[in-house]
Amino acid sequence: MKSVFNFLKNVFVPAKQHGIAFFLGLLSVFAFAPFGVSQVILVSIAGLFMLWLAADTRFEAAKIGLWFGLGQFGLGVSWLFSSMYFYSGVFLPVAVLLTFGFVLFLALSTALGGWIAQYFKNSNRPGLVLVLLFPAVWVLIELIRSSIFGGFPFLLSGTTHLHTWLDGYAPVFGVWGVSWMVAVSAGLLLWLYQKRNWVVASISLCLIWSIGGLLQNVEWVKPVDKPIDIALIQGNIPQEKKWLPDEFYPTLKTYIGLTKKNLSADVIVWPETAVPAYYDVVEKGALKSFIKDAKLLKTDILVGAIAGGRNSEHYYNALINVHNPEDRYYKHHLVPFSEFFPFTSAFAFVSELFDIPFATFTAGDINQTPLKLGGQYAGLSICYEMAFGEELAMQLPQAKYLITVSNDAWFANTFEPAQQLQEVQMRALELGREIARSTNTGHTAIVDIKGNIKQQIPAYEVGVLRGEVQPYEGLTFYAEWKKMPILFLLFSYFGFLLAKRYFLTGRF
Repeated sequence: MKSVFNFLKNVFVPAKQHGIAFFLGLLSVFAFAPFGVSQVILVSIAGLFMLWLAADTRFEAAKIGLWFGLGQFGLGVSWLFSSMYFYSGVFLPVAVLLTFGFVLFLALSTALGGWIAQYFKNSNRPGLVLVLLFPAVWVLIELIRSSIFGGFPFLLSGTTHLHTWLDGYAPVFGVWGVSWMVAVSAGLLLWLYQKRNWVVASISLCLIWSIGGLLQNVEWVKPVDKPIDIALIQGNIPQEKKWLPDEFYPTLKTYIGLTKKNLSADVIVWPETAVPAYYDVVEKGALKSFIKDAKLLKTDILVGAIAGGRNSEHYYNALINVHNPEDRYYKHHLVPFSEFFPFTSAFAFVSELFDIPFATFTAGDINQTPLKLGGQYAGLSICYEMAFGEELAMQLPQAKYLITVSNDAWFANTFEPAQQLQEVQMRALELGREIARSTNTGHTAIVDIKGNIKQQIPAYEVGVLRGEVQPYEGLTFYAEWKKMPILFLLFSYFGFLLAKRYFLTGRF
């Protein structure tokens, strides 16, 4: 017991460098939406690299990484607490404990990064360490965090550099390539600060950014056919009222009323679970008259609802085309501890702490055919799925544009809705497809293939975004190859380092 106590004391009682790392982690959050000060991430990563460079042991480097992660995720995903405490009925101490546990889990990735960085660090070659090793480690831990246990690809450093020259790398290597160039830039800036071979560092920095700027001018895809007239419905139904029986008919009345005013559109989209009930039940009851009228029109009306009946063993978070109910999309990448509970036997007690309707969804097939909406095939995603670029790319090239829906009322007045919109912008740039995003409370928007917001309506208001989405054909390099080139580079580099270490020391 004493040894365990001493270990925890060594990890969680901060020294000066740990406090600095924690501050750098906090600071990094201001590079992301809704703040968007992209330069901050360069300072934060450069500071972390400086601390790793000065670390004497793997354990010390891991502690530095841990404290950086606690700062970054403690602030950056603090919206998890809001969701649990205010909307899921979790008691305050339990919500704090669960949030801290998740933040600690995420921070273990940066702790692992510190350990790996120290393992391979050659103190005699600081330039190579700052420009090659540390950036490769940074991208590796972002990939690990985005993959393990279903993945959590939020707060990826590459998203902070939308609309800088570095975003030219996004259609080539995805957000991973932008993250890599951000980390290399941070290493080069630190190299310049330390006045080590400033000529090489300056030229390298200019070259990286110039190439990114040139890549912005590459036309990866081309428009096809005419723009699609689309109406995105934002019902602004408060989460605390959404599932109340007395609010069911007022909610439907809101969505039906807004829809009837926009029936001249080619496509109308309701947000995630806009229908707070089983669709297969309400289509024969509360929505029967509306559906009958809708089928007489050419307009495709895509509604978010629960698919499956009361007596079904499986039900899905779904998007359903009212015009043709056989056209359905089932969410396949479910949110752990919200839409399903992993390791059910181990975490059964946790599920009892949450008051979340429909918290045991069934995952849809990952290979679902895009739906033909407005005369063109649309790739679909629901909420959390928008963070996974490789999975969205599987719907290309058939999908000529993308539709995503969300219910961000769970995270009202937090960073999360703005962070999700930033993810949407990065996906549009990576994949070369315009994206229409319909949400319950905001941010409802249309994003072009350069990641620019074409149109947006104010959050936390009832409204309709009526605009045009341009279909595109063709593939970006990233859409075709996904993250395989990045994985190849990482495996090759770390494989070389391991082989070199074994050759020089006789051990790994």
